[in-house]
Amino acid sequence: MEDAPATDNEAAQRAGERFKGVFSTQSQAVIGFGTTRRKVKQNIFVFAEEQADGSFTVRNLNKHFIPSGRPRLVTKDELLASFLPEPDLYLNKVVPMMRQVREAVDVADQHRAQGEHMSAEFEYKNALRVDEEHIRATFGLGLTYLDRGELDNANLVCRRIITLESAFGEEHKHLFNEFGIKMRKHGMYPQALRYYFKAYRLTKGDENLHYNIARTYYEKGKLKLARKFLEMAQGINPGLSEATGLLRAIEKKEAETEADARPLAPQRFQW
Repeated sequence: MEDAPATDNEAAQRAGERFKGVFSTQSQAVIGFGTTRRKVKQNIFVFAEEQADGSFTVRNLNKHFIPSGRPRLVTKDELLASFLPEPDLYLNKVVPMMRQVREAVDVADQHRAQGEHMSAEFEYKNALRVDEEHIRATFGLGLTYLDRGELDNANLVCRRIITLESAFGEEHKHLFNEFGIKMRKHGMYPQALRYYFKAYRLTKGDENLHYNIARTYYEKGKLKLARKFLEMAQGINPGLSEATGLLRAIEKKEAETEADARPLAPQRFQW
């Protein structure tokens, strides 16, 4: 007798991966006024993902069956007591939709790498219509606008990224750095600093972040602030190779500024 084929979750369990699944619960809402006022029941579907400590993060599913919104932390007992498992919904709706978004972003990344910016924008926007919080798609769209020199659109994407705390996670670090560097190179110094300081509030122990802030202040002409953040970067990592060159540049600019501010010596005229 053959074994039944394993579900995605069963295969993941065997591979040592953490559990992911969809659960549902019911809530009551009051609609209408006066004589039309009545209570209705609503089904709420959530995506649950197991964490390293055995707890679960829970996020609501949007209308496209994609996890969205801020995650809530619950214990396994709380999850099982308050929600019912929905394995069919997970396998037949959520997994295919998440795969569709991932594939659209993969295609968009390929277009962007090949300089096909219009096609990249089209695919990134397709992904974001389904999952408006998708980090790779959001960064990718912003990078596409920067590559095309569309700074107003890039600024709108920057504002969006700042609202997404998960954008500053370790897994997105390369995208974070690329986006910040390109903003700085386009002279978007205020936007770059807002962007970097959002990350700074979340993690203050990253020497590269301090260096990027210092570099932005240097290019903005704020030499004291540039030196302050560069010294902080060196305090975290004294061996930071990029710091030496930036320090020399700051010292050179400071010397030039001091020379420009020095009063001219009076000239003597011979009769």
